[in-house]
Amino acid sequence: MEPRLRLREHEGVNLPRETAGLVIDAVQGLEARLQPRIPQVTRTEGVVKIGNLIGSARMADGTVLEVEPKVPASSSWPSAVVQLLNKESRISVTGSQRSRQGHARQDLTSVIAFEYARRLENAISKDGPLQLFERYRLNSRRLSGRLDVSAYTRNAWRDPILFPVQRDQLTVANDFARGLSVVSHAFRRSVSDSALSAQLLRLESAVIPGHPLPEHINPVAATRPMPSQWKNYRPAWDIAAAVLRNRSIINDPGHSIGLEVAVEPWPLLETLLERTLAAVTRAAPNIVFGAKRRYPILKLRGAIAGSVEPDGVLRDDTGQVVATFEAKYTLPSTHPSEDHRYQALATAAVLHSPIAILVYPGAEEPRIYDVQGFNGQPMQLATMGLELYGYERGSGEKRRADAVLRLLGTMAGRTP
Repeated sequence: MEPRLRLREHEGVNLPRETAGLVIDAVQGLEARLQPRIPQVTRTEGVVKIGNLIGSARMADGTVLEVEPKVPASSSWPSAVVQLLNKESRISVTGSQRSRQGHARQDLTSVIAFEYARRLENAISKDGPLQLFERYRLNSRRLSGRLDVSAYTRNAWRDPILFPVQRDQLTVANDFARGLSVVSHAFRRSVSDSALSAQLLRLESAVIPGHPLPEHINPVAATRPMPSQWKNYRPAWDIAAAVLRNRSIINDPGHSIGLEVAVEPWPLLETLLERTLAAVTRAAPNIVFGAKRRYPILKLRGAIAGSVEPDGVLRDDTGQVVATFEAKYTLPSTHPSEDHRYQALATAAVLHSPIAILVYPGAEEPRIYDVQGFNGQPMQLATMGLELYGYERGSGEKRRADAVLRLLGTMAGRTP
């Protein structure tokens, strides 16, 4: 088996000087893709600490660096991560040698591969191969297609019956299908489960039947949305596009690598909060959840000099703010940290909200604080955990929405 180094977020570890250097280089190598807001690795007097990063990455000596969440979580935490990925998610993909067959690893790469295969299998079974019109340029003895007049007039003196034409042809060998095939191949070389590897091998050709397997694809394809008529392919394409945005995967003619996948976790908590609040509005029709936006907190001669951007806002059907939410990917202490509570209270004050709520990634029970000052806007501050790494799509947001509604009901019935 390949060597692996397992670490946990925000836990400092004493490592030999050479190993510490390899860890730092591996994590810093992910920054171009993840573009983190804060540094993801630090070293102080020989102690290496990784933060704001989960998943795996390949180190220069071939060792796989695995980073587990700082929040206590079951072994199924990668499944929750995959369910929270969307088309905006930034994931970093590094190459590895082909995984050896053996016991299935429940790491992030394996679970993403499993979910990708499930989504792609579902799309193919429902809609068949993905077909789109593609424009081809060719020289033909038959004038069939749109004639490139300029090219023809330049070369007609040589061969007047050779026509440079353009044709739009419905084909399964389009950029989307080629991209899905390339990602299937990359995942196949990354998993140790033989059944999953066999499924990905079949999907690799099933998505582009009758055509040779692609050696490269157009890099622009990773930025294009899936056409609306192929909506059943969108879930698989969300994962594929995130992988393909890593250029080393796009331009891999020999398909000699597998994948190690790493994710910046704090956006996952924001995604979970958004889904939870959307579920709140479905359960309570008199409550509205709006899109994220900035609100001015400071103005200088009419110009905005500062603003706040809550991670979530609930309003009633009259437009009045019911509560504001801030998502903080941290392990809270007994009480909210100073910067977190000031941010939550200031944001609630700007929006004239009676309630400010801080949400954490763990399973913390709700706590309600009475706020002094602010003239009742806000009147109360609450904290609660959303159990990020125990999420399951569908039932997961409903259960958390019920918890939010219970908390709001409890706070509305309190008299500070």
